[in-house]
Formats: sequence, C-alpha cells, structure tokens
Amino acid sequence: MSAGTDQALMDACFEKMVAVRQPAGLRAIEGLVHWDMDAALRETKQPITVFAVRDLVTRGANDRYGDRFDIVPVDLGTHHFPVEAPEATAKLLADVRNR
Repeated sequence: MSAGTDQALMDACFEKMVAVRQPAGLRAIEGLVHWDMDAALRETKQPITVFAVRDLVTRGANDRYGDRFDIVPVDLGTHHFPVEAPEATAKLLADVRNR
C-alpha cells in the first residue's frame, strides 16, 4: 500500500484477503504470476486508460507501457481507491468517457 495508508484500512484489507477460501486464493495468485500482460494488450481494443495510485507508478511502467495505454496517476488513497473514494473514482471514469 502507499505511504500514509490508514492502518485500520490495511488491517481490514488483509483480513478480507486471508479469508478467501483455498484453493481459490492460490489459483488467483497463480493466474497473476502466469499472466502475459503483453499478449493481453495485443488482443485488447485501444484506447486503454489505467488509473494508478501516484505513489505506486514507476518509471519502468511508464517506459514499458506508456505507448500502449494512458497511465493516469491519481491521489485518491491506496490501491483500493475505488472503494475508498467511489464518487471521485466515478468522476475519473466519466472524465475519460467524455474525452
């Protein structure tokens, strides 16, 4: 999680994640490890907009994917910003749709 994340929120997220019954959680992680993002992007219709927590965006991500999708840094909280700030997230989505 990004710097300044509320400890209670981190604890709540952790409790939800460890509560996922197995092997479902394990299969999800295996799927992420084996997922080929480059292949997925080749098959995905453009344009793509990615909302990313500013503190988590890396130069490497911009260098590797900046020509394939629009990375929009957001300051709406943590990795879980759609839950933390649903109204602001809805505005982000509406702004992209209205471009």
